[in-house]
Amino acid sequence: MNKLILALAIAPALMTTGAFAQTVSEDVTKELWCGTALVVAFGAAPSDATAEQLAMAKTYIDGGNHLIDEATQKHLDAGFTEEQVTKVKTDLVAEITPVVTGDGSGAKYTFEECVGLLPAPPSTETPSSSSAN
Repeated sequence: MNKLILALAIAPALMTTGAFAQTVSEDVTKELWCGTALVVAFGAAPSDATAEQLAMAKTYIDGGNHLIDEATQKHLDAGFTEEQVTKVKTDLVAEITPVVTGDGSGAKYTFEECVGLLPAPPSTETPSSSSAN
């Protein structure tokens, strides 16, 4: 009888921790980290930024948001709840902001690694000029 009571007492705790046992691959973690870093780094344009600099920043922000959206969906597909993903993203912003606004020390990934994850820009090549054979 005591074993049954103990088992019944432990069962809810096991079910509760099961909800937090979801994991994602290192690639997904990197995708979310890099996307967040790009958005934070390029999201606060200086007041004297030129139109060209703002356009370049927008490219990085859009790419970062794409990475965040992809990683968010992968977290949800892995069984994370919306609330859990929101918490992960909020915690990440708090972790990344001092890294990208400071001297960059403590960055998990380099700028080059993060830029390498961005989707390729649309091709400027026209279909008729792509194959001249």
